[in-house]
Amino acid sequence: MIKIPDSEELDKILNELKKKGDPQAPVPADDNQIKAEEPEAAVPEETMSMETSSEEAEAEKISEDFIISEQSSSSKITISDEPEYEEYEEINVSNSNNNKKKIIAVAAAVVAVIAIIVAVVLIKGNSKEPETTAPIGTTESTTAAPVIVNNPLTNEGSYNQSAAKARPAAIVVENAAQARPQWGINDETKAPDIIVEGEVEGGEARMLWLYADYTALPNQLGPIRSARPPFIKFSEMFDAIFIHWGQSSSKGNYIGANTVFQEDNVDHINQMAFSDKVGLFGRDKSRGVSSEHTGVIYGDKLADAIAQEGFRTEAEDSSYTKFNFNDEDKTVSETDCSTIDVRFSSRSKTRTWAFSDEDKMYHSSDYQTDVARKNILVLYDTTEYVVKENYKGSGNSETYCNYKLEGGTGKLATMGTITDITWSVENGMLVLKDSQGKALSLNTGKTWIGWASANNGGSDTES
Repeated sequence: MIKIPDSEELDKILNELKKKGDPQAPVPADDNQIKAEEPEAAVPEETMSMETSSEEAEAEKISEDFIISEQSSSSKITISDEPEYEEYEEINVSNSNNNKKKIIAVAAAVVAVIAIIVAVVLIKGNSKEPETTAPIGTTESTTAAPVIVNNPLTNEGSYNQSAAKARPAAIVVENAAQARPQWGINDETKAPDIIVEGEVEGGEARMLWLYADYTALPNQLGPIRSARPPFIKFSEMFDAIFIHWGQSSSKGNYIGANTVFQEDNVDHINQMAFSDKVGLFGRDKSRGVSSEHTGVIYGDKLADAIAQEGFRTEAEDSSYTKFNFNDEDKTVSETDCSTIDVRFSSRSKTRTWAFSDEDKMYHSSDYQTDVARKNILVLYDTTEYVVKENYKGSGNSETYCNYKLEGGTGKLATMGTITDITWSVENGMLVLKDSQGKALSLNTGKTWIGWASANNGGSDTES
C-alpha cells in the first residue's frame, strides 16, 4: 500500500533534511538576506510524464491542504508498500520566500501524483466483482431443496419426483406352490405398492402387482404368468401398462385376454410376442421346477422395453384411480382384528394375515416368506365360471373364473381394526366408500386386495 505523509510528518522530514544538508549553518535573522543557488527539483521521468494540466490543478488544490514549516530547508518523499520510507534524492533549497514557495509547489505536485496513484488503485480495487464466498460459519446453498412427492398408490414419501405423473406398471405373477417365494414380493425397498390376488382357474390364485414407478422395480421379479381378462380390466382402472407371459385366448363362449387387449386397446408387453431387444425377460431355473414357474423379468429393463414399444408414459388422471389417505395412521372402528382369513372362492385355499403391534402391519407367511401390508382390503365381486372345451388341444376342458367388476361390499382391516366398506367402478375408476357412504381413506403404506367371490363361496373371517 502507498502511505501519504500528513503535514506534521512532512515538517519533520524537511527539518531533518535541513540538518543533514548544513548542520553548521547559522539561522539568519531575516530570510531575505539568505542567498543560495536554487537547483531544480529532481522529479523522476515517469512522474513528469504523468503530469497534465488537470494534475496541476489538482496539485494546487492539494497544496492548500499541506502547510510546510518555513524552518524546513529540505525534503524527502517516501513511497513504499511497507510502513518505512525509501529516500529519494535530497533536494536543497534556499531559505528565501521564493524557495519556500517552490518547495511547496514541488511537494504538492509530488503529493498530487501520489494521490492520483492511490486513487487509481482504490478505484480498481472497488471495481472488482463482489466476492461470492459465504462468510465463515455459514453455509451457502446453491441447490434447491428437493421436492417431496408422495407415491400415489401408497402415499409414502421420498417418491421419485420424475415418476409423479407416470403410468403405473401392472405385472401378472403366479401364486402356485411351485412359484413361492416369489422373486421381489418382499423386497425391502421395491416391493409391490399394491398386490391384487384372486382366482383364475382350478381354484388356483394369481396376483397382479402394481408399481406406481416402473423405473424402480426389483432387479428380478416373478414368476411371470399369463394374462386373464379380469386382471386386465383391474389394471385399466389405474391406467397401467400391462406386463405378462402368455394369455388366454377366446374360444366358444369364452372371451379371452387376447380379445380384451384388442378391444380395449391396452398397452401391454407379452413375452411370447415381444421382440425383446433390451433383455426384459429371462428364466431362473435355480429351483428345479417346471419351466412355467421359471419366467422372470429384470426390473431395470422395463423402462427400456416401454420406450422400445413407444407407449404413452404419462398417466391420464381421468382414468387413474387415486386412493384417499389419512394424514396419520388411524383405526377404522372399535372392532379388533388381530387376524383375518380370506378365501377367494369355495374352490380356493385361505390367505391369512396377522397384525403386529411392533410395526403396525399385517403379515402373511403363506408366500413362504414374510410379506407385510399396511392395509388389507377385501372386495366381493360377482363371479362366473366359463368352461373352455378342448383346452390347448388336449381334448380336456378348462374352467375359468371371471370377475364382473360390478361392485359390491367389502372389508378394510388396518391398525388392528376392521370395518365394512362398499366399492364400485365409476368412470372406469375404483371408488371406495365407508359404511356411511363417505369416501374411504386408507393409512399410508402398501395394500393387499383380496378379490373374492360374492356368489361362489368367497369369505373373510376375523379374530
